[in-house]
Amino acid sequence: MIRGQFDRICARPVDVPDDVVADLRRTTYPALRKVLRRSAAYLTERNLPARLAALDVPVLVIFGAAEPRYAPSSVHQYDAVPNARIEVPPGVGLLPMFEAPDVTSELLLDFAARVADTPPIAP
Repeated sequence: MIRGQFDRICARPVDVPDDVVADLRRTTYPALRKVLRRSAAYLTERNLPARLAALDVPVLVIFGAAEPRYAPSSVHQYDAVPNARIEVPPGVGLLPMFEAPDVTSELLLDFAARVADTPPIAP
């Protein structure tokens, strides 16, 4: 059932690690509902791009081009974030770290190296 939910939010098939499934199974339904309600309230109060814009640090936004929950054009909301690097990997949905782990790790390593002003390392 848990793996099936990943299929609903990912743009491509993913291999969900057993430890992730085990962690999710330990989450109680009341706790999950509470997290979802509070997350929705948090983002309703002030959306994520507005929150990130208030930070004075470099930000990497990885927005899947095939994100099923948000229109691809909504990535432009992040244009208002100063010091933001916006990456839109094709064929990737909500969970780039599961859907395209190699691409995601390369983006993260390159971003970290540039922020630290050091040469990127290979994954």
